Amino acid sequence: MMKNFKLLVVVLAFLSFSAFAYLVLYRRCDSCYLSAGYQQFSSKILFKEKPLVIWSNDYHISPINDLKHLLRPLGVKFIDKSLSGHCHITNTCHGRSTLKVINIGNAMDLNHDLIPKFYEAYKDDAEMKSVDAFVCFHPSSMCELFEPFNKSLIIIASTRYELGRFGKDRWTKWNENLKRYSLQPWNVIGGNNRYDAEYIKYFTGIETVVLQSFCDYNNLSYNPTRKGYLVAPIHHGNFPKIFFEEFGGACSAINCTVEATALRAKYPSYKYSDLAAHMGIIYVPYQVSVMSLFEQYRMNIPLFFPSKELLTKWQHKHLLMNERTWSGTFGHRPKKSDIGPFDSNSLIPDPNNEEDEKAIRYWIEFSDFYQFPHIMYFDSIPDLVGKLEKITLSELLAVSEKMKEHNRQAKEKLLEAWTTILRKVADHSQNKPH
Repeated sequence: MMKNFKLLVVVLAFLSFSAFAYLVLYRRCDSCYLSAGYQQFSSKILFKEKPLVIWSNDYHISPINDLKHLLRPLGVKFIDKSLSGHCHITNTCHGRSTLKVINIGNAMDLNHDLIPKFYEAYKDDAEMKSVDAFVCFHPSSMCELFEPFNKSLIIIASTRYELGRFGKDRWTKWNENLKRYSLQPWNVIGGNNRYDAEYIKYFTGIETVVLQSFCDYNNLSYNPTRKGYLVAPIHHGNFPKIFFEEFGGACSAINCTVEATALRAKYPSYKYSDLAAHMGIIYVPYQVSVMSLFEQYRMNIPLFFPSKELLTKWQHKHLLMNERTWSGTFGHRPKKSDIGPFDSNSLIPDPNNEEDEKAIRYWIEFSDFYQFPHIMYFDSIPDLVGKLEKITLSELLAVSEKMKEHNRQAKEKLLEAWTTILRKVADHSQNKPH
């Protein structure tokens, strides 16, 4: 049973955060990162003579691929030994063949006995000596492996951070390590979304940071030349039927002319330009943060989501966002977390309680789609139909322009945050990148 459970953990690690993003991820060669983005920020290159080097061996290709696109123009080099089953999409599979001690089968649910073995295998390795920092997205707990090297740890959870450290004892030990890492100014602990940053803070008391994935690598923008709206994939078993039947009934009731089509029915295989060409995208979310949302928001595509009240109701009744918790991912409805909160957070509802509407409502507030401005919300499916029927193209274009301006400002702030981090990493590193 335990063996099957561990296998399931590894499989879900490949898929859970955003299978949708894996399938549409933009293919780029290494040199492509240094084109338009390099020219735009060339005056802000931090490491002109000696690059700052970051090591990654994540189980998820998208967050690290996005980080490369963001930081390479600043003079950052990446060593990517991807453990993802989708590494072929980003041409990063070759690195894993040179990995020592760890592999795709043992690195997720890491046996801590491997940590000193990994250090011994790499302490005199020339490539490892060139590294200035390690970045860990998925799982964020991977960074425990790198602690003995006394290099900067950049821990940015892209999903619930106990991935790979399930169970009370392992999770508690992981928290203890995180607290210790947080005491060093050259380490970073946070999430690529606010939900995961708040989630870590709830259990550890650490003042986490939010370093959003930006995902503007496709260089496309909203261009509504095709009729109708797309409905992003709905992962809950029978909810697509519920949604489209109620949508059709509400549309018939007011003789509406609006079209809403399941994305995968319209485009079994698609390009980013296909998404940008439609009037907008409707979401019934299965997660609080997905890479596809970052991508579509950066393309300035008008987005429609259920209101907090409606999503709370749907979550409580249907467990619609089954991947909000790991128990939900494994097909269960959790009542509480395996461990308690940090002492000062005892009055905050448990994020892993799917039976309490107040707890659900409190935590979904931190979802990306309630944090980003200019997203449009509906209070019911008939309300959605009415809003889609009434909204004009000029209004949609105005929303898109507001998203575009927000994205411009958000990227500036994100680059400022990363510049501060990279300078601290460089100051700590014996390699002295400059």
